[in-house]
Amino acid sequence: MKFNSILPLIVFTSLVSCAHHPHPQYSQLAVEDQETLNREALKIASSRLETMVVAAQKDESVKNYLASDLFLKANMSLLNGDFTTANELFKHLNRLVPDESFIQKKYAISLIRGGELESAQSVLEALWKKEREERVGLILAGVYTGLDQENKSIDIYKEILAINKKSEDACVFLSKGYVLKKMTSKAISQLQECSKNNPKSGMFEFYLGKMYQDLKKVDQAIASFNSALKRQPSLSAAVSALGSIYEERENFPKASQIYKEHLKKYPRDREILTHVVNTLFLMEKYEEVIGYAEMLSDIDSENLNLKVKLGVLYTDTKQYHKAIGVFRDILKAAPESDKILYYLGAIYQETKNLETSIDFFNRITPQSGLYTDSSIQVANMLSHLAQSSEEESKWHQAFINHVDKRIEELKDTKVEFSVIKAGFFENKGDYSKATEILSVVSEEKSFSDQHRYYLANLFSKTHKYEESTKLVMAIIEKDPKNAHAWNFLGYSLLERDEDLNKAYEYIQKAIALAPNDGYIRDSLGWYYYKTGQFDLALKELNVAFKHAPGDVEILKHLAMVHKELKNFNQARTFIDQALGQAKFEDERQKILAVKEGIETDRLPASGRDN
Repeated sequence: MKFNSILPLIVFTSLVSCAHHPHPQYSQLAVEDQETLNREALKIASSRLETMVVAAQKDESVKNYLASDLFLKANMSLLNGDFTTANELFKHLNRLVPDESFIQKKYAISLIRGGELESAQSVLEALWKKEREERVGLILAGVYTGLDQENKSIDIYKEILAINKKSEDACVFLSKGYVLKKMTSKAISQLQECSKNNPKSGMFEFYLGKMYQDLKKVDQAIASFNSALKRQPSLSAAVSALGSIYEERENFPKASQIYKEHLKKYPRDREILTHVVNTLFLMEKYEEVIGYAEMLSDIDSENLNLKVKLGVLYTDTKQYHKAIGVFRDILKAAPESDKILYYLGAIYQETKNLETSIDFFNRITPQSGLYTDSSIQVANMLSHLAQSSEEESKWHQAFINHVDKRIEELKDTKVEFSVIKAGFFENKGDYSKATEILSVVSEEKSFSDQHRYYLANLFSKTHKYEESTKLVMAIIEKDPKNAHAWNFLGYSLLERDEDLNKAYEYIQKAIALAPNDGYIRDSLGWYYYKTGQFDLALKELNVAFKHAPGDVEILKHLAMVHKELKNFNQARTFIDQALGQAKFEDERQKILAVKEGIETDRLPASGRDN
């Protein structure tokens, strides 16, 4: 008999499951045919099970066995989200053991999850009438709300409160029901009444505050949230709501103060830790936020976004060792994350570990939006290594290969990579090669006036002054108020010692357009130096130094003027500063030549003869 009882049940679950997961052999059937097949399968299975239930009523042991079997399979179907099967099984189980309240509750929940609210209503109404259990009443009231029977829902909540005036859920949902019925005053009164009945709970004051917020009564909302916290200091929801009000007002210091006060008592409150981290981030209080972010990361160790934020914090506060540790840890979970690879590349670049930086940047794929920028960073680092490393030839070839590949591959940044390549050869003193590289891309759409200045400067260094002047005059024709273009023409004449009067005229035009530009004032100072007016030269160069204190040329010019004025100590100070700022060997050699002249002139005549 037991064998016969379980066999039809297996057949039933197979047939009903088919309703949700059609067998491949039916994949070509029309949807209507499949639905018809499913309904028929369900009907057959249900009919067989009905026969089993009737038969089992005659034998208590069979009844108990079948009931247990039905429950296990119904509950498993419910857990797996197969509500059609679960509902059918619970229906027959309910007929088999009609007095089991636990089964009826499970049946109702299954019906609700399957969207059969009206059927659930019938089951729950019978249960509520029989038992008046609070949980059943709450579920039934929720079903009424889902069926737009708000008056019935309100009546149930009232009944629950009549039984248990401290029922938090009934009070809150009853007040929400009043709000839906546009009975706001009644909703407020209800929450206030529940608050009196529950003096140690802050939840009713919290919901009262939320209601005031919805009514745009912010001051009353703040008072309610504070009252909630006075009653129940651990209530994170009230802290969050209160802080959020000040965040919306952009009063971030006040919001962060609220969060921090709460965290003094409850330091591991995840919700408030999240708020304080975000708020301090917005305030750019990076050093202060780190402790909170570390605590939150410890609580929520799987939150990769939080770990990224913590890594950024370490980076911003120059705790590079910690930042590297965090980002490498994230990389284990997300090994192809372009952002994490970029962060690591940038940190190693900042800490002068260029080879490791290049390795991380090179792992970013062409599909990433960070590919172009990472390629540019690699190009700049390879250029530096090729000019400063003991393995110069190795890095030289690596640089050329990298840049040429990107010029061919990234058409939109062809000019930018060409500029990097031209700069590399310029710094090595190969001005002809640099000019050639830049000239090739001079007709590209992205070739800007700034690029034309650079090419004009390269033409000057190769003594192609006509080409240089032509480029700059073209800029002036488009923009007569371009101060830097006028300055370029004037300074170029000064460097060639040609037509100094014309040079002065051009520089004065530039100064009239941009009087506070340090580089233009340097040009005027250099004009005065060239014409032997050293006091005026010093005056202009001091102005230039004020606006551009780290520029190598300005420092060098100041040293040369002080030398002419016999201020040898000042001359030496400025030339040493220039030497410290020099980045490339060609530039450094020119500064050393000036320094040697200063040292020679400051010695007595007898010393120079020896």
